[in-house]
Amino acid sequence: MSVYETVMHPLIITALYPPAVGGAATYFGSVVPRLAQRNEIEQLTVLTERMPGQPRQQINGKLRLLRHLPTRTSLTQRHWLTHAATYVLTQAWFTARLPGLVHHHRVDLIHFHTRFRGRLFYASLRHSGAPVIADLRDKMTNPALLVDVADLLLCCGEGVQRFAIEGGFPSERTVLVPNAFVPPDIPSPQLISNVRRRYKLSERPYLLFVGDITYNKGVYDFLEAYRRWGSEHPQVQLILAGTNREGARFLDQVRQAPGVIYLGHVPHQDALALMRGTEIVVLPSRSEGLPTVILESVALGTKVICPPGIPEFERHLPRFVLPEVDVDSIITMLNAIWRCDDLPSYPLSEHRVHRVVEELTNVYREMVKARE
Repeated sequence: MSVYETVMHPLIITALYPPAVGGAATYFGSVVPRLAQRNEIEQLTVLTERMPGQPRQQINGKLRLLRHLPTRTSLTQRHWLTHAATYVLTQAWFTARLPGLVHHHRVDLIHFHTRFRGRLFYASLRHSGAPVIADLRDKMTNPALLVDVADLLLCCGEGVQRFAIEGGFPSERTVLVPNAFVPPDIPSPQLISNVRRRYKLSERPYLLFVGDITYNKGVYDFLEAYRRWGSEHPQVQLILAGTNREGARFLDQVRQAPGVIYLGHVPHQDALALMRGTEIVVLPSRSEGLPTVILESVALGTKVICPPGIPEFERHLPRFVLPEVDVDSIITMLNAIWRCDDLPSYPLSEHRVHRVVEELTNVYREMVKARE
C-alpha cells in the first residue's frame, strides 16, 4: 500500500451482531471481518449490544468488538417497561460516552444502522466530529430525521433508496450498496429431520414464516389468510419462528388457530433447516428493504412469497411477489404458489459479499478524503 493512500479507523454501530440473529446480524457478520482485512483500514471498531455469555471486548487483529451498549434489540422477550427503560439507558449511554469513544479510538468515520434512533443519539453523532454514514436497511425510519444527522445514506435496495428520497432525504447524498449475502450450505435431510424432532414437529407439510413477530411483518394478515386457506388444506401446518414483539395479542391468536405452531426464537442454523424443509417461505412484510430470508430461501431451493415494493424482486421474481399485504392477496398467492412446480431464480451474484465490501470501502475512502 502506498504511504500516501488513505488509512481509516471506522466505527460501525449496530444493535445486532453475531451470535445475535436477524438480518442486520447476518449482514454485519458477513462484511465486518472482510472490511477488517482491507489494507485501507488500520483499525475497525464495532459497537454493539451486550449479550449474556459474550465478552464485553474482543480484539482480533485489526477488529475490535465492543459489547458496551445496553441489551435491548437482541432480547428474545421483552415487557413494554423493559423496552422503554432500555431505550432511555441506550440514549443516555450514547450521550455520555460516544464522543469519548470516538476520540479514544481515533475514529474518523461512523457507520450506523438506522435501527438506532432518538434525539439524544442523533445529537451524540453530530457532537462526535466524525463524518456519519447512516445505513438504511428497511422502511422503518423516517428519512427526514436523518437529513441533519447523516452526511451520506447507504440504501440496501432500490425500494429503500426510493423510500428515502420520497421521504425527504437529498438524492445526491444517497448511495445504493446491495445487501451482502453469503449463500448458506444446504442442510442435509438428516439435519432437517433432527430439527423437526427437536421442535416436536410432525412430518406434515408446512408453510413457514421466519422473522420478528410484528404488525409490520404482516403476521396478523398471514394468520387470517392461513385460517381461510388452511380450511381447504387441512394437512398443511403453519410454522412461525422469530422473536415475539407483539406479546399476548399474538399468542392469543396462535392459540385460536388450529394448525399454527409458534416456535419462538430459533438459532439461524435451525431456521435454515426449517426453510429447506418447508413448502413455501412466506414474508408478507410492509417494511422490508431487501430481506435476507428470501435470498436464503431461494439459495436453498425453496419456493417463496415475497413482500411487495421491492424492485429487485419485482424484476427477477415477479411470479412470487405479493401485489399488496392483505388477506385476500396472501390467499391468492398461496393458491398460485402451492400449485406451481417452478422454483424461484434470482441473480445472487449481485450480492456477493466481496463486491459489497469493495463498494463500502470506496464509500468510506471518499468520505474520509472529503474531510481531510
